[in-house]
Amino acid sequence: MSNELRIAVSEEKGSTPVTIMYVSGDLDSKTYLDLEAKASDVIAGGAKNILLDLHEVHFMGSAGLRAMHAMSVKLKDTGGQLKLLNPSDQVARVLKTLGFDKFFDIHATRDAALKSF
Repeated sequence: MSNELRIAVSEEKGSTPVTIMYVSGDLDSKTYLDLEAKASDVIAGGAKNILLDLHEVHFMGSAGLRAMHAMSVKLKDTGGQLKLLNPSDQVARVLKTLGFDKFFDIHATRDAALKSF
C-alpha cells in the first residue's frame, strides 16, 4: 500500500469563508510535511478557517498530529481556526487515545462543521 497523501482544497462561502482540505491516504512521518506545506500555501493565500476532512485517512501517526497542531497554531496567529471533519475510525481512535479529541473541535457532518465557524 502506498503512503501517498492526496490533498484537495475547496472554498465554502457561508456566513464566514471556510477552506475545506480533503485529505486521503496515510498521514505519517513520510507525508506530514506535504500537509503542512499545503496548509501553509492555503493560509498564505488568505484562508483563516480550515475544515480538515479526514474520512479517507487510513493511518495517522504522531507526525500527522504534529502537522495538525502546526496548522492550528498558524491559524490562531491569523485569528482563524482549524476544525476536523469525520475522521476515519483509525484516526478517531488515535485522536481519542492521545487526548487530541479534547484539543480539536471534531464534527461528524459537514453541515454541522460549517455552521460551527
